[in-house]
Amino acid sequence: MKALAAYIVGGRWQAILVVLVCGVLTILLPPFGGMLNYLAAAVVALVTLHVGVLAGLQIMAIAAAIMLLLYQLLGVQVVVGLVLVLMLWLPSWMTAAVLQQTNSLGQAMKVAALFGVSLLLLVFGLYGSPADWWLEQLQQVEATLAEAGMSFPALTDMQLLQEVSALMTGVVFASLVIGVLASLLLARWWQSVLVHPGAFRDEFYALRLGHTNGLITLGIMLIARFTDGIVSEFGAQLAMIMLVPYLLVGLAVVHALLQRKGRGGGWLVAVYVLLAIVPQATLLLAAGGLLDTWIDFRRRLARGEGSAGK
Repeated sequence: MKALAAYIVGGRWQAILVVLVCGVLTILLPPFGGMLNYLAAAVVALVTLHVGVLAGLQIMAIAAAIMLLLYQLLGVQVVVGLVLVLMLWLPSWMTAAVLQQTNSLGQAMKVAALFGVSLLLLVFGLYGSPADWWLEQLQQVEATLAEAGMSFPALTDMQLLQEVSALMTGVVFASLVIGVLASLLLARWWQSVLVHPGAFRDEFYALRLGHTNGLITLGIMLIARFTDGIVSEFGAQLAMIMLVPYLLVGLAVVHALLQRKGRGGGWLVAVYVLLAIVPQATLLLAAGGLLDTWIDFRRRLARGEGSAGK
């Protein structure tokens, strides 16, 4: 990975080539499409962090223009490429620009969350609640599966479908924010490998978001819990997006605590497997990251270890 990072920052056209190849292969290799598109966004973010904000914008714009032209030649709708650029490359560049200017990973994560919040506000402002549209899509999926001789009880439970439909927009935009932050973190790790090995680990382990952001997020969660109708629905989806950075704070806490306790990599593997197979664990970890705003688990553990050593 260090060799790839060095190649990317070695020249403008080298970076454009990597972004372009990843962008085209996103369509040609669907099973790996998501991973390749995250990689393309990470390249944009790395150039922005390592070379400069304008350099990152330039390689993104040139690679996007060439990619859209190739999509037309391949018979792929241009709108597909525009979605890839606007929903991942552009916000990855924006968050990297903030990180490059502020040198604060927390500030960059807040910008990523703000991107997701802005999309949610745009959808609700232009179209109102999209729950009915999502319900239709889920019912179409159920009908298609039924025609194929497959049945999933969850898709035939109307009450469950309505509850899921009311949250789907928030889930999609929260997933977009996760993708943006994944690309940003990969780029930051690449930069650390090139310039200062180990710096990314220290920066990530110390990640915190501040009390104001924590109070806003907690307030939105309370609104979602104690209101009804579209206000509750909107608040719940807004809370999902706002909690995404706290999921990473929670991971930072887990990493830091396991390191202090001298636990091996097997414990971290177990944590990530649990997050992958138990969705509720993701919410619990994000809630833990939010609580860390006021409790500061890492500082308390360090203080406890210091007291025990006296």
